[in-house]
Amino acid sequence: MSDMGFTPNLIASGTIAPFRLVTLSGAFTGAASNAITDYAVGVSDGSVNAYNGTNHAVSGGAITLQPSNTVELEVGTGGCTAGDFLMCVASSGGTVTLAAGATAKSSYMALQTGSAGEIIRAFRFGYRGPIFA
Repeated sequence: MSDMGFTPNLIASGTIAPFRLVTLSGAFTGAASNAITDYAVGVSDGSVNAYNGTNHAVSGGAITLQPSNTVELEVGTGGCTAGDFLMCVASSGGTVTLAAGATAKSSYMALQTGSAGEIIRAFRFGYRGPIFA
């Protein structure tokens, strides 16, 4: 049985923009992924919170993750090409291409080519990266 359709309900422990990778930051809390070693549990959807109209969630607010295996996410610096494995950009939750041999975690593959700041479709699959003891 696959758990790929499972979408956790998390509470933000900080500010999260729309279409950004989200990682666990504690019990039932999530934050924008901020290191290449973070494992993203999902991608925030495109909604913005009613209070400021800019961010998806602020500290203490609910995080709505995209439930599908095909997600939309924001491309980070350098852009990406369809087929690239994607990893987190420090402190933003945006994504960059996973460099060959990088000790980073990736669970998303770009389905489209995109430049920095563009929203593209990506495929969520199982974890791809080094296994640390």
